[in-house]
Amino acid sequence: MSQTSLGVHVHSSHPAFLSLIHEVMERPDVEPHEKGGSGVAHVMLDFPLTWTLYQLEQLDSVDRARTLVITQATHPAYLDCLASYHVSGVATSTDDHGVVAGLYAAAAAQRSYHYQSPLTFMELRVVRLLLMGYDTRRAARDLGVSYKTINAHVSNTLCKLGYDNRAQLVVHLLGVDPKAERTA
Repeated sequence: MSQTSLGVHVHSSHPAFLSLIHEVMERPDVEPHEKGGSGVAHVMLDFPLTWTLYQLEQLDSVDRARTLVITQATHPAYLDCLASYHVSGVATSTDDHGVVAGLYAAAAAQRSYHYQSPLTFMELRVVRLLLMGYDTRRAARDLGVSYKTINAHVSNTLCKLGYDNRAQLVVHLLGVDPKAERTA
């Protein structure tokens, strides 16, 4: 890697998803790397949605601090859920400027993400588990709290975001339009 190039290591659920960041990876200042290391930005492509949630669970805090998550999701609470893993940044796949800026921040292990939803850190942790398919008891066990505490966080989240139930919350965070699903 030369002095002026930016090392980038990409994690993806399938090689076909690399085409989503093809333009960024073809920049002259970007150099693909087979493995991470100091000064190398880790990129996780959140395609399909929620794939990255499972991958971030496996990383240590040092690797997460050098990680930029690129997603197709746009809901502020979903973006905040990804960021709540203390990654360097989160960018949408259509924001080339945000992706490039996020890569440089990730390579330097600098935080570049600013939270956008009104949810607390604990509410975001609970929502992450809901997105991963956890039920109340399993989420409580995983977080070391009572199931009543989980229900309180879910209730607070629903109230803050204006949804009636957990299913509606998950559907909206993932950007699924239930009406479009019925007509398809």
